[in-house]
Amino acid sequence: MIYKLILSACLLTSAGAYAQNLKAKNVPSIVINSMNKAFPKAEKVEWEMENGLFNAEFEINRREHELWINNRGAIVKHKQDLRTDQLPEVVRNGAKKYFAGYRVDEVEKIELAQRFYYKLCLKTFTDEEHAVFDQEGKRVNKRI
Repeated sequence: MIYKLILSACLLTSAGAYAQNLKAKNVPSIVINSMNKAFPKAEKVEWEMENGLFNAEFEINRREHELWINNRGAIVKHKQDLRTDQLPEVVRNGAKKYFAGYRVDEVEKIELAQRFYYKLCLKTFTDEEHAVFDQEGKRVNKRI
């Protein structure tokens, strides 16, 4: 457990070193227009430059979203928080198969390369696990 905490802290620290906060006026109009077209109800938008992509963090109806857009205005990745009751049944069943006795505590829906993935935080009274499932409910062993 200590190892996981130290590793998480190191990853968060190093990830922050590669992100650069941006003011909206410093983001190309093609990027802003792409985001506004896809998410016209976005509120509290914050921009960063991360690994050569523009990263927008924002809210819609008090739900957090994160969007990665390239310099041509193409959306590369979209991540959003979901309520646990919004998790598709096929994914919920896949999680039960791998994590019997756990409950789904948090859900992130990730769209990447025209596919959907679900990052789950699963808990029991004494344990917590994180796992990613694809849209068919199969466990994915890669970082999304």
